[in-house]
Amino acid sequence: MLRITIAETPTEQKWTVEGQLVHPWISELKSTWTRTETARRERKCVVDLTGVTFIDKSGEKVLAELSKGGAELVATGCYTRHVVHTIERKKSKSSTVRKGVRREQRRTELGQTTHDCER
Repeated sequence: MLRITIAETPTEQKWTVEGQLVHPWISELKSTWTRTETARRERKCVVDLTGVTFIDKSGEKVLAELSKGGAELVATGCYTRHVVHTIERKKSKSSTVRKGVRREQRRTELGQTTHDCER
């Protein structure tokens, strides 16, 4: 099962996604993203994945599409944070920052750490 709740404010569209982000329900997430594109316009879009319990490869692909489309993915659990980090890393490798330094390289140069999974 997958539940998608969308809260609208003048500056932001916040999606709360709950359940399993797997093949049978991926089409619903994709169609909702397409259907709400006009409503988003130039507002920030935050996709809260806190309630997601599992993500398969097709779910990862759709989240990558949302991220490329401007969505900010928010995750709290170790597994979901790992998935989001991987998506962001792939996204940053495909785009360069000023002076040709890739974002991931820049993070490494700055000594920033990535997703810690502590309990």
